[in-house]
Amino acid sequence: ENTAKEHRGRRCPLCRGIIPPSRDQISLIKLTQLAMKKMDKSDPQYEKYAQEVKQFEAEYGEDWEGTAIEYDDDLVNLPLYVVKAMRGGNYRTVLQWLGKGNVKDRVNAK
Repeated sequence: ENTAKEHRGRRCPLCRGIIPPSRDQISLIKLTQLAMKKMDKSDPQYEKYAQEVKQFEAEYGEDWEGTAIEYDDDLVNLPLYVVKAMRGGNYRTVLQWLGKGNVKDRVNAK
């Protein structure tokens, strides 16, 4: 719930346009809508779900379908030893890994 609130209302730092919903957000809202269709309107959860959908559509508009952020599948994977080095404060190892190969791809590694 907190991660959804973090993403909402964010703007692109370059163009200041509203950042479209991510695939995860769209999946979650579609699941919420499906749950609403299958439950009785007197159910206490129904109102909560309706509020979530209403808030989502207020932020992204009712025509948010097809506006999701597309993630490239050609990302560089972040090696486990780099993650461990970062957590342990071994920035030298991290910087050495970044310095090898295409720096732009490695900076955006996930």
